[in-house]
Order: sequence, then structure tokens, then C-alpha cells
Amino acid sequence: MSRFVELLGRKILELDLQLQRGALEFINRRALKNYLSSDRRPWRPGYYVYRNKYLADSISNPSTLEIFLKSKSLPPGYGFRLDARVVEIPWVLARVANRSGRLLDAGSSLNYDFVLTAPLLSNKKITIVTLSPEATCLWKVGISYIFGDLRSLDFRDEWFDTIVCISTIEHVGMDNFLYTGRKEDTPKDAQDFLLALGELKRVLKREGILYVTFPFGRFEDHGWFQQLDANLTDRLIKEFAPSRLNETVFRYEPSGWQLSNRTSCAQTQFFDVHKSKYFDSNSSVEYPPDFPAGERAVMCLELCK
Repeated sequence: MSRFVELLGRKILELDLQLQRGALEFINRRALKNYLSSDRRPWRPGYYVYRNKYLADSISNPSTLEIFLKSKSLPPGYGFRLDARVVEIPWVLARVANRSGRLLDAGSSLNYDFVLTAPLLSNKKITIVTLSPEATCLWKVGISYIFGDLRSLDFRDEWFDTIVCISTIEHVGMDNFLYTGRKEDTPKDAQDFLLALGELKRVLKREGILYVTFPFGRFEDHGWFQQLDANLTDRLIKEFAPSRLNETVFRYEPSGWQLSNRTSCAQTQFFDVHKSKYFDSNSSVEYPPDFPAGERAVMCLELCK
């Protein structure tokens, strides 16, 4: 009888999970339909569903990845009213596709099921280091999660073949209470991003590559992150002292993301939606006419040790 009860319990659980997945798919389809029929303002209901579908399509399209790999102009309208992840992640994946060995995701920006299970990452042993637990946890497919601070990593010297740090370095030493809810994550020292960079270099193998991206333009201190300008970018590069450097800049235009350069993006400003009427009812700040999702430019650096 106990065996029968166990099997029945498993069957009920399987059916329950199928119902949950079906309900989630229905909710997502409805959210996507509503979002696409709207003005596609960033962060409105359905935004994440659409953004993630767009990103999944991009990283599974060989032609799109070839464009990112060879730093060609993006198609007109690419990433219209979407955040920088739609350029940062394809830019990184196009470059790490042919690299094997141990890969560290410093900051957990690759922690999407459709990214971590993509064929582009199938030949890598992936470790994710992040400040606090993630809602998505893919340990069942072999992803290792470590909770820690990038300024003091618990890895031995020259352990990783490749390190990816996507839109994370600008948060180091800043107020991270928004992400962790812990008061101990509120002290600020804006120069600590250089300490984190030193640690990433320490745990990277000789001739290993660090792929680091961050919001770029005029210097801005938003409390929970800083936007790096050309001077801070050069300090970062000098601190790492790469044997080989590749620099790519993307700029957000009203029609979408496009390949750009330092000079054209030198004065770009970040739109902090958290301080707008959309998130703060007491705010008088409206969305700008170009409807950015945040950063208007992103610097992507390939640094070879």
C-alpha cells in the first residue's frame, strides 16, 4: 500500500507541475500580447517576458551572433526599447562559444535558463558568484552557485579559463541593499571596483580572458551604481594591464541599439526609472521621449591576461 501511495503522490506532483507550467505559459502569452499592443514602455507588465524571448531568439540565431562577433552594425530596430542585456549577453556568448574549461559568471548576469542551457555554453564548467540567493537556480544541470563578494573571492589563483562580468562591476562598493535587503551591503567606496578587478585577474588563468561590460557615458553616481566615463574606463584597463584588448561600444538610439564608439557616447546619461513616476508616485520625472530602459550606452571590454 505504501508503494502505491508513493507512486500516486508522484503522479499527482507531476500533474500539478504540468498544470503550473501550463498556467505560467498562459499568463506569459497574455502578458506578451498586452505588452506588444502597448507603447512598449520599458518595465511595464509583460516587459520581461518580451525581453527574455527577444534575447533567447538573439542568442540562438547564428547570423546575429556573427554580427556581434565581428562587431558589425546591428539590424535597424534591434532591441527597440529594451535594456542593454540584449547587446551585452549576445556580445559575450559570441566570444566565449569556442572557449572551453572553467567559466566564472561574476555577478550572475547569465543566470537565465535559456542562456545557461544554450549550446554555446555546453562545453564549459560554469560557476556563478553572487551576493545573495537567486530565484532561478540551475544546479540540476551542473551550475555551481557561490555566495560571495567580488572584492574577496574564495577561489585559488589562476583557476578559471574565462570570466564574464556583465553590468556588475559598476555596483561594487556601492549601495547593494536593493539587491540583498541586508544593511551590511550599504557601505560605499566607489573605488572598490578596482579591487574586484584585481581579484578577477588573480583567479583568471594566464592567457585567460575577462569579458566585462558596464554603463558608459558621462560619470554619474546613482548611489546603487556608478556610470563609468572614459577616465574610469582607462583606469580599469590600466589596472588589469591586458596583453590584448578589444573594445566595443553600443549606444541606445530611439529606434534601438547600434554599434558606436567612445566619442559619440561620452555624454550619454542613464535614465533611472526607479526615480520616475513609474516607480515613485511622489516623483514628477517622466519617461524621456526615447524611452530608454536605463543606460544609453554600454562599454564591452575583452581583456586577455
